[in-house]
Amino acid sequence: MSVSPPRQIVCDTGPLISLEKITSGHRFIGRLYDRLLVPSTVMDELVAGQFETKDAYLRHFDAEDLVFVEPVSEASFTGTIEDQTEHLDDGEREAIRLAIERELSLLIEEEAGRAVARELGIQISGIAGQLLKAAREGLISADEGVSKLTELRRAGRINQQLFEAVGAAIDNEV
Repeated sequence: MSVSPPRQIVCDTGPLISLEKITSGHRFIGRLYDRLLVPSTVMDELVAGQFETKDAYLRHFDAEDLVFVEPVSEASFTGTIEDQTEHLDDGEREAIRLAIERELSLLIEEEAGRAVARELGIQISGIAGQLLKAAREGLISADEGVSKLTELRRAGRINQQLFEAVGAAIDNEV
């Protein structure tokens, strides 16, 4: 019997903040992935001002078995990648580098980071896109998807246009 590899994705700070804003957000994303890989800079951004340690953050959101801090290689990337990411914040830059190193998709919500990741050939998504994916895969009902989408909208994590587009797509899936 073969063991399938873990379902993994690299995650920037924004999507994790979005997960904090929706009911059972970390449990929801755990239906899609076994591991969310984050660089230490992303974890530092999440912890800053709210939690004493990364372990306190992970315990608070019951994410100890889901979110994993992973090192980003100190090896220099080609000049093109460094040039393309130099205007991004440290968390976005390291998340993009980790996605490239691990050849994984990236959860990222900030538009500047999304644009760079696309240019570098990285498959990207935000939490709204993951709600649609979960609905398409039958992991959540349309009602649950729209409910969580509404929570994202109320928390200011997505705009009205995205809310309407993803909401309509979820309704059409189920």
